[in-house]
Amino acid sequence: MERRYDIAKNEYKSEDDNGRHRLVYAYFGLAIYFGQCLEETFSIMLWTDRIFRKRVKTKAEVNQILDTIENSKKTMGNFIAEVKQCYNLPNSIIDQLDKILSTRNYLAHKYFKLHIAKFYSEVGQLEMIEYFCDFIEESQHLDDQLKLYYKKYTDKLGITEERLEELMNQMKEEEINRIKK
Repeated sequence: MERRYDIAKNEYKSEDDNGRHRLVYAYFGLAIYFGQCLEETFSIMLWTDRIFRKRVKTKAEVNQILDTIENSKKTMGNFIAEVKQCYNLPNSIIDQLDKILSTRNYLAHKYFKLHIAKFYSEVGQLEMIEYFCDFIEESQHLDDQLKLYYKKYTDKLGITEERLEELMNQMKEEEINRIKK
């Protein structure tokens, strides 16, 4: 399977200078996006665990748990700490969680401040894109691994891949219709 960075490098070669700058920002945006996707996985892990641990019986109780987690002011680090407590994760995944949190915080708070000079050379821009691509791939890989830990819960709740696809299509359709109005 081709690495995301190899694809990005090919994109980069076909762009002019302005396009190359935009590509750096695009991959930075993707890295932040995949970090947020992973954070959403932590939310799902927490609410599925709480629903089953508390043996929730009503839709109102489910909604209360969802609202509490989704509206929480907790940071990604707090979510990771809770996930570690709720799930029996092997040390290899715990190490990945710690690494991904550190990298995500670095990206969100310091990356451009410390690496802005790289933005002015082709080599530097490609290094930036590679760093972002590596984070994206690590995030996706960790996300896939974590899904195995809460899948039994979502299966019991009837949240199948097909149902998720239906919900996504519904969301897309609502957005398209919103714009048409």
